[in-house]
Amino acid sequence: MDSIGRQWRAQRITMTKSVVPKLGVVRSAWRVARDIRQDFLRGRLYRQFMGMNDLVFDIGANAGNRTKVFAQLSKQVIAVEPQPSCVKSLQAQFSANPKIRVVPKALGAREGSAEIMISNATVISSLSPAWVQAVRESGRFSQFTWAGKGTVEVTTLDSLIEEFGSPGFIKIDVEGYEFEVLSGLSRPVRALSFEFVPEYLAAAFQCIERLCSLGNTEFNYSLGESMKLALRSWVPRDQITSALLKYTGDNHVFGDVYARSTTRDLSSHSMKQRALTK
Repeated sequence: MDSIGRQWRAQRITMTKSVVPKLGVVRSAWRVARDIRQDFLRGRLYRQFMGMNDLVFDIGANAGNRTKVFAQLSKQVIAVEPQPSCVKSLQAQFSANPKIRVVPKALGAREGSAEIMISNATVISSLSPAWVQAVRESGRFSQFTWAGKGTVEVTTLDSLIEEFGSPGFIKIDVEGYEFEVLSGLSRPVRALSFEFVPEYLAAAFQCIERLCSLGNTEFNYSLGESMKLALRSWVPRDQITSALLKYTGDNHVFGDVYARSTTRDLSSHSMKQRALTK
């Protein structure tokens, strides 16, 4: 190699060494800016459902990206998560925050234990074999697997309410196990959300029916991570069902159904409901 070639090579190595760290800094700054914007959008959506005196249940807290937003908008957050790796992360993030309590359990229709199918992506681990089969067959998560299994402790929404009090808002994101979670609730709550995917809409409709059986309820929904309600006004059961049905067969869509109680006196309604079940 001649002297010009050696000089060019040296300059290229120097440029690479200086540019690569800068690219890393740019990517890191972009991720921070993206996360800040997403937290802002989440806060703008969720603040309509909670206030600084409210208790919030984050069911399926996973990495805590909504837990931290809820803590900024409410008095206390109960973050429920059964996966040990996620529990460890939540405790590391929030152990110093007195507003956040991590509960290392799953929720279901009754107290006990259940088998969880653990994915190589923790956000899609699930207690529902039927949901896993549905998203596998649709090709939604074809690049992921559910090779791991574990046994997790299960409690109920009613038990959480007995221990911590009645929440102003409940977020449920449990990959197809939403109806089982709501089956452990025997009283209306002010507002909640649960996730849906079009290939498993039957479970979403079960959730809607369950909530209506607990008291007068109206609905809305959001798509993906838009953090915006899709409907201009809240609608009854039949209209939310029709709205969701139009996504049938679209394995690229997912979202959350939002429900809010129109029962004026939730406390008296809850007492009547409990009396009827005795």
